[in-house]
Formats: sequence, C-alpha cells, structure tokens
Amino acid sequence: MNENKNENGMRSRRSMLKQSATLLVGGAVGGALGACAATKPAAREVTPAAPPPLPWKWIKLDPLEAGRRAYRNYPVKGGCGSATYLALLSLLREEVGYPYTTMPDMMMIHAGSGYGGHGTLCGALGGTSLIINLVAYDPESPKYMQLIDRMFYWYAEQEFPTDRFDDISSMPGQVRVKAMSPLCHTSVSKWTLTAGDQVTSKAKKERCAKVAGEVAYTATLALNEYFAGNWTPPVWKPSKGIEHCLGCHGPDNMEQSTEGMNNQQGHMECLMCHTDHTE
Repeated sequence: MNENKNENGMRSRRSMLKQSATLLVGGAVGGALGACAATKPAAREVTPAAPPPLPWKWIKLDPLEAGRRAYRNYPVKGGCGSATYLALLSLLREEVGYPYTTMPDMMMIHAGSGYGGHGTLCGALGGTSLIINLVAYDPESPKYMQLIDRMFYWYAEQEFPTDRFDDISSMPGQVRVKAMSPLCHTSVSKWTLTAGDQVTSKAKKERCAKVAGEVAYTATLALNEYFAGNWTPPVWKPSKGIEHCLGCHGPDNMEQSTEGMNNQQGHMECLMCHTDHTE
C-alpha cells in the first residue's frame, strides 16, 4: 500500500516537473520570440518617386473616342469636369501608361456645374485645361496658354449642343444655341431661354453631356495638331464693340504694360454686361 502510494507520489512529482519544464521551455521560446520581435527593425517607409517634370508625353488620340467617353462619363462620373478630364486621362493611361496612372480619378469632381455648383467656368473646359497644361506646359513659350485661350473663345462662339453624339443620344436633335461665354451659368441659361418647351432637367443634362463630349473632341483634335506641328496660334478678333472698349481699357493681356487705364483682362464678350459705346 505504502509502496503504491510512494510510487503514485513520485509519478505525480514527475508529471509536475515535466509540466513545469514544458512551461519553462515555452516561456523561454516565447521570450525569445518576444525579444526577436522587440529587436526586429521596423520596415522602412517607401518614399514615392517624384513625378516627372512637365510636360508629360502626348500621343495622338482619337478625338471622336475622347468625345464619346466624355459624353458617357457625364451622368456617371460627377458632371462635366470629370467627364472631359477622365476621357482624355483614360486614353493616355491606355496609350502611354506612367505617369498618367498616378493621377487620381476624382481630380476634377469639384468642377461639376461650374465649380462646386457655382455656375462659373464650365467644368468641361477646366477638365481639358488640366490635361493641356500637363502635356503642353513650356516656361519658354506661351503656346500652352494660347491653346487654352483658343479653346475658351471657341466655346463661346459654339452653338451647343452639336449633333456629333446624336447617334448615341436618347435626345437627338436638341435646339442649338450659341454659348456666348465660357461661363456655365451663361452657357446653360442661353440654351434654356431658347429651348422653351424642350427644357427639363433630363434635357438640360443631356445637352451638357453633349457639350462635354464636344469639348473633349475639340481639345483632342487641337492637341493632335499641336504636337504634329500643324497648330498655329490663332489671332483673337474682337468685335467692333469690344475693340472700342479696349481702346481705353486694354490691352487684353495682363502681362503687357502700357500707359493708360489698363484695367481690363480677358477675351470674353464685353457687351454681355456693358453697353455698346460705339452707338
């Protein structure tokens, strides 16, 4: 009986010693792992490469495809600013790749409805201007600015919407009205005042989608010509009324310096807001 008891006691002690040893080994391993973890150097932060300097590479693009993408982007990408920006950007990503792949998709989302809904510059012009600056910027030449300037006063003289996208439009044959200004509020208001019974929210959005398409189409066409060496900076030809205004309030370029009032800037239509002093 005592022998069994002693034997059982020895077994119990052996079991406890084994368990203690296991715990000690486990603790040692765990401590070692913890020590390794504590002393392991932190992963180095990867500093992103700086973007290449401007201008970035342009490759000849299909103007009609750019226009169609802008038209289709309008209702699903947040309006006119994203529509034109993403139309050109997506083509450049496909044809060129880096660095266009680093540009955020929503860069121009704020430009919808005339920037933040304020009705100022048409966002379609803003989206394409950003791309023009990326590919044509040249500190030694004003041509990249002239490309943008030309696009703006082309827009003001354009009758929107064109029928270029009527084959994919649910509302073909909409009334066409001269924009008169690169400003969203003016461009849209001119159209709605003339369209009359055609004016609904859906019709207005369809008109603006076609405007975005036409702006992307025209900008792509101009950039193709520019990089092919076939683009000549056009000469701005103001109306007689504006020319008369500039006689006192010009010149039209803020970088020019002459004696006189010199308190006018820009190529927009003066007589939208001012009376014609020539009469």
